[in-house]
Amino acid sequence: MIWQNTNFFIPLITIVFMSILGIFYIWIYRKGLQDIVGIEIMVLSIIWMVAFILEQSITANHLKVLFDKIQYTGSILIPVGLFFLIARYVNFNKIFKLKYIAIISAFPVVTLFLVLTNELHKLVWVDAKLVLFNSFSVIVKEYNTIYFVFVIYTGILILSGIIIILINTIKLFIKPDGENRWKKFFLIPYISFPWLIILAKSLGFNPFPYIDETPIITVICTMVVIVVLNRTKIREIMPMAFKTIFDNMDDGLVLIDRRENVLKLNPASQKIFHTSINKVAGKPVNYLLAGLDENPNVFLGNKDLKIGNNRSQYFYNTRQTEIKSDRGKPLGKVIVLRDITKIRKAEENIKYLSFYDKLTGVYNRAFFDIELKRLDAARQMPLSLVIGDVNGLKIINDAFGHFYGDELLGKIADILKACFRKEDIVARWGGDEFSVLLPNTSYSATMQIVDRVHKKCMECSTDTMLISISMGVATKENANENIEELLKEAEDKMYRHKLIENQSARSSIITSLGKALEERDYETEEHTRRMKKFSLLFGQALKLPDSKLDELSLLSTLHDIGKIGIPDNIMLKPGKLSRSEWKIMSKHSEIGYRIALSSPDLAHVAKSILHHHERWDGKGYPYGLAEVEIPITSRIISVIDAYDAMLSDRPYRKALSKKMAINELNKCSGSQFDPALIDTFMNQLLIKEHVV
Repeated sequence: MIWQNTNFFIPLITIVFMSILGIFYIWIYRKGLQDIVGIEIMVLSIIWMVAFILEQSITANHLKVLFDKIQYTGSILIPVGLFFLIARYVNFNKIFKLKYIAIISAFPVVTLFLVLTNELHKLVWVDAKLVLFNSFSVIVKEYNTIYFVFVIYTGILILSGIIIILINTIKLFIKPDGENRWKKFFLIPYISFPWLIILAKSLGFNPFPYIDETPIITVICTMVVIVVLNRTKIREIMPMAFKTIFDNMDDGLVLIDRRENVLKLNPASQKIFHTSINKVAGKPVNYLLAGLDENPNVFLGNKDLKIGNNRSQYFYNTRQTEIKSDRGKPLGKVIVLRDITKIRKAEENIKYLSFYDKLTGVYNRAFFDIELKRLDAARQMPLSLVIGDVNGLKIINDAFGHFYGDELLGKIADILKACFRKEDIVARWGGDEFSVLLPNTSYSATMQIVDRVHKKCMECSTDTMLISISMGVATKENANENIEELLKEAEDKMYRHKLIENQSARSSIITSLGKALEERDYETEEHTRRMKKFSLLFGQALKLPDSKLDELSLLSTLHDIGKIGIPDNIMLKPGKLSRSEWKIMSKHSEIGYRIALSSPDLAHVAKSILHHHERWDGKGYPYGLAEVEIPITSRIISVIDAYDAMLSDRPYRKALSKKMAINELNKCSGSQFDPALIDTFMNQLLIKEHVV
């Protein structure tokens, strides 16, 4: 028996070989097993074949035994590599987790270790004999149970791989995947052929009992298949890369043949044209433009394509590139549609802002000046010019806020656009000024349009918002007249009309503000009447001059006019106001002050409106004035207003009785109210009215 003549040389070499093999496997795993598993199989096959050749070539028995054992490295580990190779090329990537690799490889690794150390335990084979031939010798073994168990394990592993390939290939034939299906199908004979030989030998069908041809066949198959797989992989990646890029491009792509018929649309272009490739394949590319208001030649050059209506309009820049063969023969074209909607809309917005007033939608001053120069020509005579100024805009801004002022400007602009003709240039000339150019229009015709504007303003006015504009008209009859002088003439006329109209306009606006306050406040017309009555009686009791009595009369009506600028959610809140809400509410006296200053008719009561919530002890608002620093009219109104308010229902409380209201006035005398005024109010005014 040759094993009895061996020493510890073979176990030592076994340990070294296993260590080198372990390092090799660790290196393979760190580099990515699924990417180089084919190389690993080929390396093992070469080791197998070289070891087989060396076994046949040398005569030393201990080396012959060693190389015989090394051959088992390939025969045991290649089936595992084949299984992972199959998994790699059918994209079964879940198997490449470390735990699955360890489970599948555990038994083959243990078997390899048992083979290399068999003389210590004889679990793989129980005996081995050296058979001599004329030119070579081989080792023939009597195998034990472990060997046959491993053969079964190998068969199951290879069979599993074949089943995985068949299932995957069937799926690919159902859903074609180009050359990929043929590449995967080609793996079946590759992994089957070498192992059919091994299985046949294991079952006793061995025409060459003393020659193992399996290493040579395996190496040849491995090299052929890896070369084929790499070549088909290169061929496969080109169409797959094209398909990936084509399908995932954000730009629309249209592929057409040399006759300009549609071959393919990517998903983005199908979305652009609201169609599918099945509907347009083989049809002329201009078929995509059916139903669109576009030039059919838009695809012939690098032009912009417009799709949709004003509500949902999109713009695409079209660029086409010719596709040629390697010999320069035209094959077709690819048309790229890039969405430039944001760019076009930004350009349009810039253009719009350059010539239009964003607030009102009419032209701006810059465009008006350009058109003024353009229309200042003989063929446009007579050229009429209208300058208009909105009445009461400052009062509206102070009373309601700039939002309502902007609304007033918008309504004036709408009226001007409705009354003037389309060919007339209506522009916002300044803050509250508008200007209109009327080419080929006489002075009388222009005045008729101006009259229409005034009538339209009256029709659109409400009790709470008066719409009024003062307008001046000038007409240039011949080209020799100076256009600047025409502007000056129209502006002067506008100011003269404004002086005439201003008093009635301001009066109407103040009336409108009072009505607006009545509509949104809890203070009724009856409250205003009582306030006016008590204020006149109070002033007469104090022997105030007529000027102060007139001031009291107006103040009794408009002292709370600033509340028009306070939000409804604060004005009508049923509960107690928060600190921030009260801060807003306390601003109404300042708002009322600004409103009064906006009108010469109210300017003399502005200061009294501002201070009517000051207190005798200096704890009032807005400035904390005390005692005689507070205007007498403000002190009087504060007493009357407080008394009447206590007798009225409010959102946050019920009305008090007259007796309770009088007690409250006495309680606040010297703190909130002027004590002298409280005495006068109690002793003269209420007694005359038979209240006490």
